[in-house]
Amino acid sequence: MLVGLGHVDLVCRDVGESLAFYADVFGELGLQPPHLVEGERGEVISYLRFPQVGSGSIGLRQALAEQPFELYAPGLHHLALAVERAVDVDRAHENAVRAGAVILHAPQFWPVYHPGYYATFFLDPDGFRIEVASSRDARLGPASV
Repeated sequence: MLVGLGHVDLVCRDVGESLAFYADVFGELGLQPPHLVEGERGEVISYLRFPQVGSGSIGLRQALAEQPFELYAPGLHHLALAVERAVDVDRAHENAVRAGAVILHAPQFWPVYHPGYYATFFLDPDGFRIEVASSRDARLGPASV
């Protein structure tokens, strides 16, 4: 039986820049400092764990070659991170602005997904589209999925 997503690994042009970006945007929301693991090429993989034990992590790996991210090429379309409250979406957006991210959508409700779905979208340093969303808002009560 599946129990959730273990981790997602992203290949980065500059792991140091990406580590700083993710710490700036998500550190105060509980993203843990990197846990280092040796990869299959002998490279260091930096796993940024989510705050609850067993809730997953984001792995950052160094790219071998320069290649721009293409949103609709085969592969990753976007990475959606869930937060507890709408205020956490707002905080992630503010942190992303301060970190110099390209903002695609400021925080807003997306009723097309379902009532109470509140999200922001921005790009990380490698152009990966990041979504930060809360489907529960204290003003609305629990949202149905």
